Amino acid sequence: IGELIGDELSTIGFNLFFGPSLDVLDITYSEGNENLGVRTFGGDPYWVGEMGAAYISGLHSGSQNRIAVISKNFPGRGSSDRLPEEEVATVRKSLEQLQLIELAPFFKVTDLQSQDSTQLTDGLLSSHIRYQGFQGNIRATTKPISFDQNAVDLLMGLAPINAWRENGGVLVSDDLGSQAVYQFFDPNANYIDARQVVRNSFLAGNDLLFMDKLISTGDENRFVTYRKTIDLFVQKYNEDQAFAEKVDESVVR
Repeated sequence: IGELIGDELSTIGFNLFFGPSLDVLDITYSEGNENLGVRTFGGDPYWVGEMGAAYISGLHSGSQNRIAVISKNFPGRGSSDRLPEEEVATVRKSLEQLQLIELAPFFKVTDLQSQDSTQLTDGLLSSHIRYQGFQGNIRATTKPISFDQNAVDLLMGLAPINAWRENGGVLVSDDLGSQAVYQFFDPNANYIDARQVVRNSFLAGNDLLFMDKLISTGDENRFVTYRKTIDLFVQKYNEDQAFAEKVDESVVR
């Protein structure tokens, strides 16, 4: 299936693919039209990793390596307590538990020692999910991972992800215009400053910033928001040497 999709998409000009989902399914939802179950390879971390790697290999070979594959939803949302599209969801697991279950498929597709290099993902899509008990304290909760630099640094330091990252692995934010992001920055949904949202996500460690539905309060349309956000990045790049170096590092990746 991956090979067929890679062939067809590359033939019509696509070079970026958000998928496959490497979530290990633990909790299913019945409300609304959201069902992560039909978008995962199942609930066994070993087989999610095996089938995810095969799918990625197919995308690469089918496209003759003309498609960059961005696996999602890092570091895993299969145990989230609510619909991540609607509000900020939480996974209540320690880092040790995550490494055994949620992170196992991501380890599979970032292992540079793999005998089949086509199975390596080009990037990871960071989710807007909080993790409770992430560093051993059950009372402590991270920010959504896509905005938490400490959590991202810790995850990127895990083997084999650390070597993959140093070798050019790209981190991509999930949609910064999702309802979960709006709720995180303003629970009352009265005001959103897209420039703050995008800047915070970049500083957390994301190289590529996905701004699909993002619009600042008061802006006429999304194009105005995007232009203002890019203008801010240009200004920061010219004024702040540390910011400029971080941008350059992401560009190289």
